[in-house]
Amino acid sequence: MKRWMIWIALGALVVLTVWKLASNKRIVQERVYRHDKSAPVHVGVDTVRQALLGEGTRYSGTVEATHDGRVMAEVQGRVVALDVKEGEWVERGAVIARLDGELLRLQLEAAQVQVGGLEKDHARYTILAKADAVQAVQLEKTDVALEAARIQRDNLNEQLRRSTIVAPFSGQVVQLLVEVGTVLAPSMPVAQLTDHRALELVLLVPASDRGRFRIGDALTVAASGTKSLVGTVSSVGDRGDGAHNFAVRIALASSTDDAIRPGMSASVQAPRKGELPGAVIPANALIGSTLRPEVYVVQDGIAKRRTIVTTSTSGGLVAVAEGLKPGDIVVTSGFISLADGMPVRYR
Repeated sequence: MKRWMIWIALGALVVLTVWKLASNKRIVQERVYRHDKSAPVHVGVDTVRQALLGEGTRYSGTVEATHDGRVMAEVQGRVVALDVKEGEWVERGAVIARLDGELLRLQLEAAQVQVGGLEKDHARYTILAKADAVQAVQLEKTDVALEAARIQRDNLNEQLRRSTIVAPFSGQVVQLLVEVGTVLAPSMPVAQLTDHRALELVLLVPASDRGRFRIGDALTVAASGTKSLVGTVSSVGDRGDGAHNFAVRIALASSTDDAIRPGMSASVQAPRKGELPGAVIPANALIGSTLRPEVYVVQDGIAKRRTIVTTSTSGGLVAVAEGLKPGDIVVTSGFISLADGMPVRYR
């Protein structure tokens, strides 16, 4: 009897061991990562642009913000409060400083009292004039005085409104030029405001080279320590300065790494005569070998591998002769899990 009990116990122990091992195997298999080939791969992308990568004459200039200027006081007064700090970003209409408007408020109250009194006089003289109790000229003088009082009231109301100094455009407060207690006169600067989201490169070129630049031309702009950007000529000056140079402004494309800031120096290569702009992509979009360069082109959310023909490289950009056109979207990062025909997701 005891022998049978031992065999039964051993059998149960074997069954329990097998069940536990099977359970552990199932748990391990559930925890093992399996790549879902149908899931979109997260990648970084860039748009193929049209630009020139020629070896023409290089011109240097200064990067400037499209919106940059000083916020000025419009009325006289003493600064009683500063609502911003240097380096702070403000939106258009945000309060920068407040002036003491107590004197203006008292003058406005006096003007309102005067307007109220003249309105009552006007009402009385109107009734009396209809009854021929006063001369019409008296009513006319009251009308003129009432109109002048209203204008004075509106003028004071506008001055009081302008005692609150606001940002004329969105930007960063680069410098505060006043402090609490400063007495301001009209047209005195209060703060320096810069919007670095829209930048342009300003060049000064001699008259002989002015014809190299045409509005709408796409050029490669290189700044020290940053990746090259594509810029578009937005204006070519029609009037020279004292040194007989003409201002050429090149609007810069947005920089994803925010590496370019106003005040930095940058350079651009002017196109050679007869040279036409072509498709340009970042160098990090290239895969394959130098003899047979390829890229992944995103079409309808699918990455498709494509062979291209390149011509030259400059400042991290590659000129493409065949295989791409401006506006195409190419993958620049996330190649590890990527294969031809796979769905992708990008911002």
